[in-house]
Amino acid sequence: MGCRSLYELKTSLEALYLAYHRAEYRAYDPVSLVWAYTRPEDQELAGLWAALFAWGRRCVAIRKASELLSCLSPSPVEALRAGSPLRVGWSHRTWSPADMAALWEALRLIYRREGNLAGFFWRRRRDWMGAIVAFQEAILSQAPHLARHIGYIPRGSASKRVQLWLRWMVRRDCIDPGPWEGFSPAALYLPVDTHVLHWARRHQLCSQQSPSWKVTLQLTETFRRLSPGDPLRYDFALVTAAALSHSYPRVDS
Repeated sequence: MGCRSLYELKTSLEALYLAYHRAEYRAYDPVSLVWAYTRPEDQELAGLWAALFAWGRRCVAIRKASELLSCLSPSPVEALRAGSPLRVGWSHRTWSPADMAALWEALRLIYRREGNLAGFFWRRRRDWMGAIVAFQEAILSQAPHLARHIGYIPRGSASKRVQLWLRWMVRRDCIDPGPWEGFSPAALYLPVDTHVLHWARRHQLCSQQSPSWKVTLQLTETFRRLSPGDPLRYDFALVTAAALSHSYPRVDS
């Protein structure tokens, strides 16, 4: 991409940012569920569930994640540490009650070993991709079938929902609560789903037909050129503009 094209792309994205990167649009996004909590440990756990449920229609994803979190009220992390199993009697997309229970138990083991999820990533922060892989492996070592929900980078997965969750945890502004202290947003990777990929193809930023880790690296590099210290600066505005225009009314494929 030439300098002029890069400048034009940045100008376009800045316009979207000014129009849509605003607190009043949080209610249309699963990140709103993270803001319902004030303790960082509750925000990270609630955020993980909200991000992993973030596919299909936004209103349904928010409703189902909210329904799950209501089972963990008033504190998701205290519910986890109390040792009680997670029991729900409904499904969400490909999430079955057994899948939710399996993730709950895998997370319990991580918390016992690491203290919390912020600590898990902090100790591995110098290799951010490696930290994400280590997190996926910590879960998949207990429940391999959860790869369809959390992805696995070594197999080429874009792992969109994990990237989305990490955006919420690390960035801090009117959209992303950023409960994790000391992390650099410059390290984040773009959450790539079919809708972001469609936008990227339309702007001739890539030619691939489906999301993958290769596409994630390629598009993240472009966004790092646009905003080196904060490559995910435009992510919320991009997906919110698409959703509210009804061009892409879903949060994922």
